Amino acid sequence: MENDHVRVVLFDIDGTLIKTIRRGEYRGLIHAMLLDVFGTCGRISEVDFAGKTDLAIYREALECEGITPGQIRERLPMVEAATVEILNHLASTGDVFRLCPGVRELLEALSADSRFLTTLLTGNVEKLAEAKLRVSGIWQYFHVRGAFGSDDEERNHLPAVAAERINAHLGQALTPERFIIVGDTPRDISCARHFGARVLAVASGQHTVDQLVHFAPDVLLADLSDTAAVIGLLAEI
Repeated sequence: MENDHVRVVLFDIDGTLIKTIRRGEYRGLIHAMLLDVFGTCGRISEVDFAGKTDLAIYREALECEGITPGQIRERLPMVEAATVEILNHLASTGDVFRLCPGVRELLEALSADSRFLTTLLTGNVEKLAEAKLRVSGIWQYFHVRGAFGSDDEERNHLPAVAAERINAHLGQALTPERFIIVGDTPRDISCARHFGARVLAVASGQHTVDQLVHFAPDVLLADLSDTAAVIGLLAEI
């Protein structure tokens, strides 16, 4: 890769690349998994998942039952294995996710454009992120390791984790403004700002354009369906 001027595009997953079709069924199985691993699912049904890391979601759900972040960390391999098994089971019985508009075309275009390196910045734990994208048929577009919800509970810390890995991969020290976070929630915008990255917000998840505009992303789109326009914006911001 000619990387003197490369820009790193870090994609969120849920609401940005894919949407869950069988949300109720999936959440029900996650509740059962938490009961099996921790003996309780706490207040998981009350937790807002949007933009949070999986570690933060589990802590919010389980701390009321006296389960500590350390205990969650200790059992994270069990949680990862169980969630991947749940996802693969669901996928064997029908579609679980649908791609958001324009996603496959955009990823294909980015993979053929030497100006960009495409990776992930997601609240999902790493093995689950891979499983979701494999099931959705787009894992092949992500060759370089980014950052995941299993790396840190605080989403604002994830861009620095991703940058360290990507800079090591490239053998460079890219400055924060060479990174562009693409996400669908206010937390995606705030983590980009915390690190000093650019941010393209997309209203393909739970938040509308009118809601996201208040957080002043560098670019705000209804969806990613206009591939040429999105590529142009990613090259300019």
